[in-house]
Amino acid sequence: MKEALVVIGRQNGVTLPALFAPDARTAVIEFFTAQIRNSNTRNAYARATVTFAAWCTDQGICELGQVRPVHVAAYIEGLQEIIAAPSVKLQLAALRMLFNWLVVSQLI
Repeated sequence: MKEALVVIGRQNGVTLPALFAPDARTAVIEFFTAQIRNSNTRNAYARATVTFAAWCTDQGICELGQVRPVHVAAYIEGLQEIIAAPSVKLQLAALRMLFNWLVVSQLI
């Protein structure tokens, strides 16, 4: 999994997976800094986002524009087999909020 986390650079002390390069970088950083006030939630959502990005890379999805709802559904289905339901719910909430922010920011 570590190989899948290709770093696209650092901005404001944040390292982002390649999935969010280069167009979504600023919006993703804004999402995590301005939209999520609780540091524990921010950290959990960041871990969920990085894990999803790694999964996407493993599936051959290298650009944000390639991600479709079916990909998120397949990812969540796979998670249900390996982690507890509350953890799956957290992963889904993180992705839902992030992708909503990216739609509002007109990046996808």
